Amino acid sequence: MKRLTALLLVALLTVGAVFAQGAKGPALRNRDADTLVFVLAAAPQPLDPNIYTTLNEAQIMREINETLVNMTPDYKFYPGLAEVIPTLENGLVSKDGTTYTIKLRKGVKFHNGNAFNADDVVFSFNRILHHPKSSSKSMFSAILSVVKVDDYTVKITWGKLKDPSYATIPLTSWEDRAKYMTPSPYGPALNILAHYCSGIEDKDTTEAAGADYGTKIVTGTGPYKFVSFPNPQEVNVTRNEEWWGDPKTVAFKNIQFRAMSEQPQVNNVLITGEVDMAFNLSKLDLKAIERAGVSITSKPGLTIWYGVFSMASPLVGQVRNGKLDLTGSYEELDSTKLRKAIFYSINPIPFIRQVDLFNGQAIPANQMMQPGFLGYVQGAPAGTPFAEFTDRDWYFDREKAKAAFASLSPEFKAKLGPESVTLVVGNITDRVKIANNVKDQVKTTLGVDLIKVVPMVNAQIIQMSKTGEGYDMVVTGWFTPTGDPDYTCIIYNGDSIGTGMNGAVYNNAIVNSNIALGRYTQDPKERKAAYDKVQIQLMTDKPYFPMVYENVVFGTHPRVGNIDRAIFGTKLVDLHLLTKQF
Repeated sequence: MKRLTALLLVALLTVGAVFAQGAKGPALRNRDADTLVFVLAAAPQPLDPNIYTTLNEAQIMREINETLVNMTPDYKFYPGLAEVIPTLENGLVSKDGTTYTIKLRKGVKFHNGNAFNADDVVFSFNRILHHPKSSSKSMFSAILSVVKVDDYTVKITWGKLKDPSYATIPLTSWEDRAKYMTPSPYGPALNILAHYCSGIEDKDTTEAAGADYGTKIVTGTGPYKFVSFPNPQEVNVTRNEEWWGDPKTVAFKNIQFRAMSEQPQVNNVLITGEVDMAFNLSKLDLKAIERAGVSITSKPGLTIWYGVFSMASPLVGQVRNGKLDLTGSYEELDSTKLRKAIFYSINPIPFIRQVDLFNGQAIPANQMMQPGFLGYVQGAPAGTPFAEFTDRDWYFDREKAKAAFASLSPEFKAKLGPESVTLVVGNITDRVKIANNVKDQVKTTLGVDLIKVVPMVNAQIIQMSKTGEGYDMVVTGWFTPTGDPDYTCIIYNGDSIGTGMNGAVYNNAIVNSNIALGRYTQDPKERKAAYDKVQIQLMTDKPYFPMVYENVVFGTHPRVGNIDRAIFGTKLVDLHLLTKQF
């Protein structure tokens, strides 16, 4: 654990070395010095926070559409369009924790001059939850109602389904939510209100614009306002001089967003000074970028790469008498022993170091929760699997792997031949490389070429993951945009079986009950204790094998400052928090 802590500390510190001995980086090329040029990984889709598609749109909309609550990179909350953060102490959270009273800022105007008020808040959340094209409704599903109290006050009530069977019923209106939901506290409430999909839109403008909203017409209250979407690869915004915050703190007058999917091109424009900032960097060229005077910033991200064991698999799962056992009683079957043998065979260090994979921009994962999150287990609780690695970073243990494999019954071992264990993986270069690393490491440790890597399209994997059938293992990644453990818990919650997200079809009563406790209580200590129990149980049952926590890596012209304050682990940047160094 000491070593992991050290690695985390290194990763948390910005790696921002500017080379060429005091040089100010590449000369600005073909652009205005008062314009920040930011590279997107792909062409943005329509700019609508309530029905956004990717992080590319989110990065732009973050500057245009503000949220009620804001969150710092270390997950602390501060007011946005809300005057104050609601708490039990200030009386803005009801005693039962179900209702948040949001006092809205007065005097705030949208970029078109319309006054911001409670009607816009109710409208925006209605679109998030009930618009047919909303991509975020599941993330906001704990909202029962958003009600206008007066022009500058709304009440948000959180809830849960009255009956789990209602999960199959589409909730398409506030009336549906009242019918099928009941009020309940919701632990991640502030995280949800701070999420970029909850950006507030001008009701009148959005309704009037119709299909043109997001391309020709975009409006918000943020520090930057929309100027143009001249082609699919470019979006331009300019400083909002009437922003309710201090526009003088918004360092750059203009921002130009440019989409570049080809990494050699991204590297080149950074080196030549054509752009200021990019996150879709080719790890192969980091040293060249640094030598050109561009700063490299590496920070822990919100993505974990991990492996999945299907509990429906007769080889590595939890099958008794030909039937999947979802009772949560995970006994020492032969399949369990094989699962342990593979689990202890995985060493993440070689592929963290692999230049064409992570190139050092990751740290070993020691549990199925990202560091810094409320649900990340610190230390090594006595009597738990975490005690196995008090001074280690991960679970790789060649001797334990061999011992588990040797303990298999002769009848079961006879089923295991070359490539008898099927590992499916998305047909994406990096994912296939990780899967092949897993295959090679298991072969090296156990002396048997057990694993067959089968690349396939991700949609097919998701479909198969609904039942856990057709594969023994999966290699994949998970990104938690809310910064709250509840979102990560989706992948091992029994309630997720059948959705394609719980590819292990793992269903443990201890895990399920503690996920529910963490979700439906507001006490941070209670939530922490519940999520710790989840991780301890996961490491006991081993339906997953954590591999790495991936960093986010930015290349930045040295004229841009305040990077640490502005960058989240989401690959998003609060661009209005940046400063000009010169």
